[in-house]
Amino acid sequence: MSKREQIYLGMKRLFVSVFAVLSLSTVCFSQKKLEITDWNMKKHLPELARYLELSSNQYDNVANAIDFLADKMNSAKYSKGERQIKYLNEAIYGSLKLMKSTLSEVQYKKYLRILNTQIRDNGLNPYIKSTSDFLAQNKTIVY
Repeated sequence: MSKREQIYLGMKRLFVSVFAVLSLSTVCFSQKKLEITDWNMKKHLPELARYLELSSNQYDNVANAIDFLADKMNSAKYSKGERQIKYLNEAIYGSLKLMKSTLSEVQYKKYLRILNTQIRDNGLNPYIKSTSDFLAQNKTIVY
C-alpha cells in the first residue's frame, strides 16, 4: 500500500468518524427539544362555556384570557432555551390569574382540571414551575 493510499484511508476514517459523532449529537439534542403545539382554544370556547356554565360577561373575559394564553404560547413556541420556558410559565400563570379574577371558585377548579390535563397531555409539566406554589399564593385547592 502506497503512502497516498494510507493518507486517503486515514482521511476517509476521520471523515466517517466526524460524521458519526455529528449525527449522534444531532439525534441526542433533537430529542430534548420542547414541542409546543397550537394552543388556540377559541374553537373550543362554546364547549368550555357550557362546561364552566359561564354568564355572558364571564364569556367575554374568558375569551380574552384564552386569547392571552394563545398569544403567549405562540411566543414560547418560537423562542428557545430559557426564554421559551419563561414565556411558557408566563402564559400559564397569566392565564390562571385572568381566570381567577373572572370565574367563581367552582368554575376555576373546573378550569384548572382542563388546563392541567392539557399541560400533561402536551408533555409540558416538567417545564412549568410548581403549580402548588401558585395555588398556595391564590389559596385555591385542586382536586
